[in-house]
Amino acid sequence: MYFSEKLLFRGIDDKETVFSCIIQGDEVFNAFLLCKSLGNNLFEIFELSEIRTKYYRNKPYKVLGIAGGRQSCMLMAKEMIEEYLNKHGSLEGFKESL
Repeated sequence: MYFSEKLLFRGIDDKETVFSCIIQGDEVFNAFLLCKSLGNNLFEIFELSEIRTKYYRNKPYKVLGIAGGRQSCMLMAKEMIEEYLNKHGSLEGFKESL
């Protein structure tokens, strides 16, 4: 996995510490990652411990955001879509812009 230059946070108080823990491989309770989908969907949401499993570990997921909880992660995705729609009027080109 690699991180977006425009990494977003939601529901995380100490962003620097959480990001540092993730980079170092430490566990962070209730941390969810919003990633650009490698398939046909727009996003994939992973609990931090899930994306570190052998199955996902070496896949090139682009992390767009880090959230404190699955619900916060889904709201982050919703806000990204709404912002793009308000600016462009459709979702054409959205996934490519991530």
